[in-house]
Amino acid sequence: MESRIILGDRSLYEKFLTKFDNKILKTQQAYFIKKKLSERDERHLLNGDARYLLEPNIKDGKGGIRDINTLFWITRYVYREPRIQNLVSRKIFSKTEMQILTRAYNFLLTLRCHIHFLINGAEERLTFDIQPEISRRMGYTDHAGTLGVERLMKHYYLVAKQVGDLTRIFCAAIESENLRSIDVNWRRLISRKKLPQGFRLIKNRLTINEKSMLRLFHISQNFEIDIHPSTLRLINQNLKKINKKFRENKEVSQIFLEILTSSKHPEVTLMRMNESGILGKLIPDFGRIVGHMQFDMYHVYTVDQHTIRAIGILAAIERGEMEKEHPLATEVFPKVKMRRCLYVALFLHDIAKGRGGDHSLI
Repeated sequence: MESRIILGDRSLYEKFLTKFDNKILKTQQAYFIKKKLSERDERHLLNGDARYLLEPNIKDGKGGIRDINTLFWITRYVYREPRIQNLVSRKIFSKTEMQILTRAYNFLLTLRCHIHFLINGAEERLTFDIQPEISRRMGYTDHAGTLGVERLMKHYYLVAKQVGDLTRIFCAAIESENLRSIDVNWRRLISRKKLPQGFRLIKNRLTINEKSMLRLFHISQNFEIDIHPSTLRLINQNLKKINKKFRENKEVSQIFLEILTSSKHPEVTLMRMNESGILGKLIPDFGRIVGHMQFDMYHVYTVDQHTIRAIGILAAIERGEMEKEHPLATEVFPKVKMRRCLYVALFLHDIAKGRGGDHSLI
């Protein structure tokens, strides 16, 4: 599929391309897409199914170079496009999104080259011990209470997130054009409750046809159904509408508190809100810790991921699912009289990291 002529009979090469197109590309699209996406999922699991690990694999990890390669290969297979940039004219990506993808790819390749030059060999992980030197070589300096190495890693995590966002958009377009969705039990869920006006399902995923961004996540949580990638894309494109007036709306505050303190896995909804960008816009202080890593061996995830995962653990303790790991906390939890305060306190406990000084005082 990535063949190119170096030397030889061009007419023979072009004959090969025609036969390959007719016998392979036109006949095995659905199979190829499914296998490539399955291969991607297996690769993510093998390398830690998270893009916010302390020592990320920048090639094979989530949001890494191989994800962009996979997107390119599917583009070649399905659309017969030799250049991924042509997806703009196909209206799969906007011009801005393609610019973001191109910058992300260039950044990841630059980072990979620096790692290879420093190690003097094939190494795809940005390990803890080489991060300071890599950050120095790429020009990241200490600034405003943040180490240069922490600034490099924040840049990497934000780039990995962008790659993940664009991959979801692409896969949603591919799914709607080429693949039948696997049926899920959403019909049983919907039969118990009726979706509010303005909300509907596409390919078993929730979407909206009205400007109700935060309610979308609340309803997704209550019905326990995923959100359609195109809807998350729409939200991301309209984040500027979340302003001071929006944040100070009492109904908005109430909806967020219900999401945060829900018994239905609040960490899942908070993660979706964070991925879409709405969480950082709704709470600007939280937006400042998105992608922020702490250069020590104690913290495994970025500050935002650590916080959301902590909320998930608290909710699991409350549901009695972690009695073996946390027997005392499980015993004490039913005695807590102000559980909402406990959840809010946990959500805020690291929100001032990276500003210099004692974050707990800040």
